[in-house]
Amino acid sequence: MPVGVFGFLALRQNLRTALAATLTVLIALTLSSSIEMIQLFDDARECSASDVVCNVTGTVFGVALSSFYKQWLRRFLARAETSKFLHPSGAMLLFYTWLAYQAFPLFPALSRTRLAEKFRVVFAQVSVTPIETFTYFVEWLIVAQLLEVVLGAERTRRLFPLLLLVLPAKLLIVGRTVTWSELAGAVLAYICSYFLSGYQRRAALVAGLMVSLLILRGLAPYHWSSVANSFSWIPFSGFLAADRDFGLLTFLRKCFWYGSAIWLLRTAGWRLVRAAVAVGLLLGAIEVVQIHLPGRVAEITDPLLAVILAVILGLSERSQYSAPRPLG
Repeated sequence: MPVGVFGFLALRQNLRTALAATLTVLIALTLSSSIEMIQLFDDARECSASDVVCNVTGTVFGVALSSFYKQWLRRFLARAETSKFLHPSGAMLLFYTWLAYQAFPLFPALSRTRLAEKFRVVFAQVSVTPIETFTYFVEWLIVAQLLEVVLGAERTRRLFPLLLLVLPAKLLIVGRTVTWSELAGAVLAYICSYFLSGYQRRAALVAGLMVSLLILRGLAPYHWSSVANSFSWIPFSGFLAADRDFGLLTFLRKCFWYGSAIWLLRTAGWRLVRAAVAVGLLLGAIEVVQIHLPGRVAEITDPLLAVILAVILGLSERSQYSAPRPLG
């Protein structure tokens, strides 16, 4: 349905109603058919004509809704609040990524038995590890930096304590829990962000911490192996081969890490291309070292992901300075 709504509105700017509707449905048909055909070559998937029918039907409904409510949608999309949502800044995109990483897989676990079991495990393992604490400390510092850019320092100071409720809320999500290292890192970040609020070179400081975190986590377990691992040149092969939930959670976390590293360097005064090249080269060097680290998988995915995130951040910057075209 979103393809039908937004596809029709986009094409309707330059085309007549009938032609815009027809092209939108054809685009949906081509996209859905292509995805189903590709699934013929995926071991765990099946090509299904019913999926194509469902997708195209949803597109038709979206086109109909867009046609009937076109005037209302014009006024809605012209509002300043809607424009900010449809043209989010890089900071807002990274914040959304962090929220998705925290709330994944988005399924609640409202069983009192499961909740009691999670509480039992949390209080039975009261331990704080330095690396994990530092990881969450840097993540929450970045969140505070993102919020200050989006909301301002005063609103962030009021919102940050409420945002800490994300941690106990994770106990209500299937397969997720909270650790004492995470709690310690978040509290330390809240205290530090309060005192660093007026520091002019805060972005550079947090960027340095993020780069340090990438090196620290990338070189674990810090044991050199004389036997070299193989290097995979197939992008995202590790994510696809891993368990789905673990792979998606790792993907969201890496998107937040690498995107934040580029955004922080950009905020500190670097050009976007320079920041992207620096982070990409750093990740590439880490992958090369991982060839001789036991238990690690060296692949091209991380440097490529950094480049993709830099492109997305660049497009978000451009959308901030380009006025949306009126709907015709």
